[in-house]
Amino acid sequence: MKIRSITIGLDPGFPLKTDRITQGGRFAQEVKTICEEEGLAVQTLRLATPPFPQYLADCSPATVLRFAQELEACCLANGLDYCALGPVDPSVPEERRFVDLLPDLIAGTEIMFVSACLGNGDHVPARPVTQAIAGIMKTVADTTPDGFGNLRFAAAIHIRAQTPFFPVAFHTGTPAVSLALEAAEVVESVAQPDLIPDGLITQIQQEFERQLRPLARRLKRLGQQHFRFAGFDLSPAPGPGSSIARAIERISAVPFGSPGTLAAAALVTAALKETTLDQCGYCGLMLPVLEDAGLAERNNQGKIRLPQLLTYSAVCGTGLDTIPLAGDVSQPHLMGLLSDVGALGWKLQKPLSVRLLPIPGKQVGEMTTFDFPYFVNTRIMAVD
Repeated sequence: MKIRSITIGLDPGFPLKTDRITQGGRFAQEVKTICEEEGLAVQTLRLATPPFPQYLADCSPATVLRFAQELEACCLANGLDYCALGPVDPSVPEERRFVDLLPDLIAGTEIMFVSACLGNGDHVPARPVTQAIAGIMKTVADTTPDGFGNLRFAAAIHIRAQTPFFPVAFHTGTPAVSLALEAAEVVESVAQPDLIPDGLITQIQQEFERQLRPLARRLKRLGQQHFRFAGFDLSPAPGPGSSIARAIERISAVPFGSPGTLAAAALVTAALKETTLDQCGYCGLMLPVLEDAGLAERNNQGKIRLPQLLTYSAVCGTGLDTIPLAGDVSQPHLMGLLSDVGALGWKLQKPLSVRLLPIPGKQVGEMTTFDFPYFVNTRIMAVD
């Protein structure tokens, strides 16, 4: 197990209060030291702010971009690797003017992440909302090399504050810290196809608690002095050398995407939900096609398609994540995917997100060519 991110949540103020960022960076380093003392390597330190349309409500687009660049420089100077500015809600009239700014924010920065709300969760996303978000994805794809800027943008529904995973992270309330995991190998280590469901759930639950309980105690004590501890997002994200798809295959005893995959995925999520650890964020199964070697391999073999991934999201997942698409994918197709994920989030009242990467010049079936250490190149997926 590794710590994917230590995410500090605070209000940066406007004008920017650099002392707050400095304090957040120092605290993140302190948490990192504790994690490492407990035998858990830390990948990144991150900052999440409140939704930026709230504290930059009266600013012009040029001022917002300058602020983002200033905040980016301040984060890097204080050891914070990435920053999330929170979501924009296209359905709120006062926030619509920020929607068109999102591609410029992504193109004009290097470590800033943003997101957009798929709705308030009371109904299926409205067409103007999905149209606006699909337009952002298309513009970002066309204005950043290989469309890579869409790594820093997602649409989401029912995301809660203090979710540590990016791009959807945002903050509310008093300063806080939350941790995201890279723990696919933990699930794989205890997954056995001959275990009865209750036994598998217990094994996964106990292993997460065994590895994280000592750290949780220390972070709670530390939080009483500084930033409150908001909990762990127990989603067992994959990483270089690990695969949640292969862990699922150990449980189901079939290739990922075959009948039995959905049931195995549901069992893993049930185990995560039943731990007694302090939880935040998704706490579900992440299936990021471009970040998981097992998923990338099964995609190359034609074993998985987008409708399947949507189905798995209904019982376990966090939505559609790092999906490589053809550069000429139509806006209506993107809108359809956004609508379907939003409908699932609305119906099931669960956090889901959509991160799609249309790649200019690439067609369905061609291989991606990303030079990024956390990506596994795979074939461009068809929408239907």
